[in-house]
Amino acid sequence: MKYRQYNPDLVSSQENLRTLLLKSFFEFEISKVGEVLILEEAVKLELNKLIKATKESSDKDFFRYYDYFVSSLFHLLRWAQKEMNAEDGLNNLKASKTHIKQINFEYFNHIPDFRDSFQAVCESIKQISEISEIQEVLTSFTKISFPTIFSFIVDPMQGLRGNFNPQSQSQEDDKIILLSLQFTIDGEPWANPQILKPEELYTIKGKLSLNEWPEGFDILILKPVSTSSNEWFNLSIPEIKKETNKEYNIAGHIVFKYPQSTFDELISIRLLGYFQNSKGNTIYPTIIGYDQLILKVLDPNSSYFITGFKKMNKIVLDIANTISKELAQIDKEEKENFLHLLSGILNYQGFCVQQGVYKGQNKVSEDDFRDKLIQHLIGLPYLGEEISKESHLAGGRIEIGYRGLIVELKVEKSISDRDKLYEKYGKQPVAYASANSKQLSILCILDLTEKKLPVAAPQNSIKLLTPKVHGFEDQEVDYPSKLVMVVIDGNTKKPSEYSK
Repeated sequence: MKYRQYNPDLVSSQENLRTLLLKSFFEFEISKVGEVLILEEAVKLELNKLIKATKESSDKDFFRYYDYFVSSLFHLLRWAQKEMNAEDGLNNLKASKTHIKQINFEYFNHIPDFRDSFQAVCESIKQISEISEIQEVLTSFTKISFPTIFSFIVDPMQGLRGNFNPQSQSQEDDKIILLSLQFTIDGEPWANPQILKPEELYTIKGKLSLNEWPEGFDILILKPVSTSSNEWFNLSIPEIKKETNKEYNIAGHIVFKYPQSTFDELISIRLLGYFQNSKGNTIYPTIIGYDQLILKVLDPNSSYFITGFKKMNKIVLDIANTISKELAQIDKEEKENFLHLLSGILNYQGFCVQQGVYKGQNKVSEDDFRDKLIQHLIGLPYLGEEISKESHLAGGRIEIGYRGLIVELKVEKSISDRDKLYEKYGKQPVAYASANSKQLSILCILDLTEKKLPVAAPQNSIKLLTPKVHGFEDQEVDYPSKLVMVVIDGNTKKPSEYSK
């Protein structure tokens, strides 16, 4: 008789495989195709290990089709490499599409969400005709949460009677228990890469469903399996007790003890589930669904967030998180430069508020505002001499530039409403950024209107906005623009004047 058993080595192989693929394809750039192709051998090594281990089991097709898919991706990259070197790569393109045609998607009918996403990526590969389309395919692939198989069929008599005979598989082998997990963390799907903070308690909620609950087993236990040591976080999900229904709503908590040392490092956490009875016996189901959390743990007070003000650091953290989720294809260097430039602008905003730089002033020219801000930014060691002023782009003059990014400055004396300020000034910086092939820009406004009421906390005057662009007014674009509007309150009063 054969039975299913948890195999940590094969689970680790799946984690290594997924990590290698994410490392290869996350934020992929076609200019670095050669560096990615170097990783093919390591990817194939992990895949071959899984294929060999499951060749006599009912799990074999999953890894066989996975292999076809991965081979297709690397053939695409070889085609791109040859095309860029003025060589004929059409045979690689043909081989890529031929590998995709070998996949039988009916095998994944019991995992509809995964099947649909997987099939959509495969169909897009069949339609590829230009190498510029590869990046979008790879980005779509990195967003798919691949099922993790935790338990594998073993035969305790294998050493005596040789290899498995597929025709003699027992009823226990045919009766695979499927456990589907769909989790969110503070309302965000686990499938999305996201930036989280250390020492903050996050709430995990989700839905768990089973095709059946095994007889004689009373509880289901979920535990984390990460790509690194589990000592740096605590995950608590209560035991699930058997009920008559097949769907369960569950809730738990997770806290990350320490921040990561680099911004680029990706961490992956998956959940291991197993049934347990009163005697301590266990059964491991096959886990499917969105059970994976890909994350970065950053301290908003770390050296990466350098506004000099804790509340402003949190704003930059939130903006960085949103950019990572909503602009998955953005150039990594542009994003990092933008966050540094934004940190400098917010440092000036905090400085103005704290020191009352524009208190009682209702006449400040845009040139004076620009010169003071530039002087301040140049004095910041992480910006320094690369700050420029009055460069020309797209037939216009931009106020402040930094590594191709722009900050548009305005002085406003009549409009205080933040939404109306955006309507009036928001289009100009986006136009400059687009002319420089950038998706990110900053609008900084000095508000010199009369302050009849006390000003709000400065965090309220920092807005991340998604402007509409020509030709795409009612639809999403593949490379959307984002604008951060920062309003600095000037012409402020002494606090005591509001008591008169």
